[in-house]
Amino acid sequence: MPTLLSIGAANLSPASLDSDGKQRSSILSLPLLPYSSMTVNATLWTLYGLLCKNPNLVVPNIVGIGLGLFYVTLFVFKSGGLSSSSSSRNKYLPLSRSGGALPPAQTIMSRTDLPSTFNTQLVLSFALLTFALNAFRQSSKTTIGLMANFICGIMFISPLSSLFKIIREKHCARGSIPLPFTVVQGVNCFLWSVYGKLGLKDVTVWGPNVFGLGCAVAQAAVKFRYEGRKE
Repeated sequence: MPTLLSIGAANLSPASLDSDGKQRSSILSLPLLPYSSMTVNATLWTLYGLLCKNPNLVVPNIVGIGLGLFYVTLFVFKSGGLSSSSSSRNKYLPLSRSGGALPPAQTIMSRTDLPSTFNTQLVLSFALLTFALNAFRQSSKTTIGLMANFICGIMFISPLSSLFKIIREKHCARGSIPLPFTVVQGVNCFLWSVYGKLGLKDVTVWGPNVFGLGCAVAQAAVKFRYEGRKE
């Protein structure tokens, strides 16, 4: 939520043209993959919950879909959309600054300033969701469950690459592993593991959450072991 709010509060109106380029560059430097993958992951679990007829699976993941789409939408529109001038100094400034008319807004696919992986993420997300919707029409709960586990696993594994670097260097910069997020991930995965094992008796639900709990414990252990130590 702090990231979402910081983007939403960015003032990119013509009255703030002096800081406009700096703000856009700052937004463009933010990571997009965690939120695009969160959107796909939440959609897959929503479909799985619908096939299981379990609102406990559906409702929280609908929230995840909404937040993921909200972030991606903010990212695209707050990071730009107006055609840029040829001058690097005025890269992100509307042409009306120099007296010209505002150009038409660019489409997402024609934007060249977005991260190089943006179009790849967009295409892969649509491909995964199309395949999942086809499996949903065929009531293939197993297929959707396996896809959801795969994406969920990628989300849990992605932060681990930085942990190996921290362990190798025996140094963790303060704030690089956010403790509140790590704690919430651990508690969340623990509760889903218990519910999936005892309540649903469904390995598709408790399996990835046990793995996520282990990842959260590993992040917390590395944080407390190496944070603040000199390289």
